[in-house]
Amino acid sequence: MELLQLRYFLTVARTLNISHAAKHHMIPQPAMSKTISRLEKELGTPLFYRYKNKLSLTDEGVAFYRSVSLSLSRLDNAVLEMRQTDAPLSGTLKILVRQHRSTIVDCIMAFKRLYPQVSFQISYEQDTADLQDFDLCISCDQPDETFSSSSRLITEQLKLVVPATHPAASSRQVRFQTLQQEEFATISQGSNLWQQTLLQCRQAGFEPRVSITCSDLHCLIKYIGAGMAITLGPEIAWKDLCDDSIAFVPTEPELFRSTYVFWSRLKTPSRLNDVFRDFMVTYFQMQVHK
Repeated sequence: MELLQLRYFLTVARTLNISHAAKHHMIPQPAMSKTISRLEKELGTPLFYRYKNKLSLTDEGVAFYRSVSLSLSRLDNAVLEMRQTDAPLSGTLKILVRQHRSTIVDCIMAFKRLYPQVSFQISYEQDTADLQDFDLCISCDQPDETFSSSSRLITEQLKLVVPATHPAASSRQVRFQTLQQEEFATISQGSNLWQQTLLQCRQAGFEPRVSITCSDLHCLIKYIGAGMAITLGPEIAWKDLCDDSIAFVPTEPELFRSTYVFWSRLKTPSRLNDVFRDFMVTYFQMQVHK
């Protein structure tokens, strides 16, 4: 899903006319129709009712229009504000990324296209000696008491991550009581995901067996795809890392995790810091609607 694709959708939603939208963006009508069809396929739901060459928004289309319109408006306003300043945005941001590593890569790539003079120093270390070296921390847990300012980036459902060949892969929901004989994988037994897994298993009356502990998420998912274990994971954060060998199954009870951007109260946020934080919030909002 691309920004231009979303802008095409907004124009079609406002005009309710494929031809007018195509003319506005100076592209052929078939290309506009194909773009909207591809967007609907990616979202897994129709956005428009089509009847005798007339369009109207479905309920899902109305909800998506409101979300995309708000997100792109905020993004456009941020870009306009920066372009109206005398000096181009520049400098270096030091970021500690503990969650959503893949999403942050895509976010920084999009930001760099707008502000090529900005540099980033990014760390993925879980145990960092001096957090005060960092301007921002992306985490679901507060790094320490000094990183007391935060903005929520995303709240996503946690699901059971199993091999595609697992009996539970086709289930609508899985209860933890049925997982007593399973072998589990984890990045770390001190991680937030494992603590949630441990809590749910103990409430179901058993202690989970850990067969694989692997600090590399790509390798961890590969072990799961090979049928060696299962785990609990966030579908949005992990979706780009998984292939057809992996299935995400909702749990009973439903579980959720929120990820935040934190910054230290001991530092005065720079203009670059403020702009990138706002950009991230908008970018993550758009990921929810992919």
